[in-house]
Amino acid sequence: MPTNAAPRNAPPRSPRVAQRRERMRQHVLRVGAKMFLERGIENVSVEEILDAANLARSTFYSFFTSKRDLLFHILDPIFQTGVTHMQALKGKSPADMAYGVIDMYPLLWEQFGEALFLRIGHDEFKLIEKTHNEYVRMIGQLFGGVEAAGILRNGSSPHTQRLIARCAIDVVRVYRNDPDFKRLYRTTMEGMLLTDATHRQ
Repeated sequence: MPTNAAPRNAPPRSPRVAQRRERMRQHVLRVGAKMFLERGIENVSVEEILDAANLARSTFYSFFTSKRDLLFHILDPIFQTGVTHMQALKGKSPADMAYGVIDMYPLLWEQFGEALFLRIGHDEFKLIEKTHNEYVRMIGQLFGGVEAAGILRNGSSPHTQRLIARCAIDVVRVYRNDPDFKRLYRTTMEGMLLTDATHRQ
């Protein structure tokens, strides 16, 4: 190997190159997420992703080690972003914590798009299990405080957490293309989760 060869994933030599590479990387993440969603993860090959993204094999492998690594980099940031968002809600009022979690999902949709709708199997779940578990732990911690305030419609933090896990992303999916998306999403979620007296205009 020549002594002047750049190591894999070496920092780009200029900010302009770094920005161009990051745009390419984000493009591959979007293309991969779209293909995985449309066809299923197991039915998409790296070669097909390369063709769809108009990307050289060497460029792909300078970003990701494999298709599973690409999937990890599609999904893990969603949960990392959610954890960071919920950490900022600690210490707020119970209503602010509840609405902070409710409003988190439109924010994740705006940032990550169709990647939010990916469904994964047990093997793929292992890739993001640690971050996912922290994400779930944070929701539980926040809604423990919300339950104590008596503003949950069903009175139960565990029931509410399960409703969020099963419904929030599907409600985003229903309304995402509507011009009034955020209001429709919020009124649906607050109507399902919070007492009427807690609802916000």
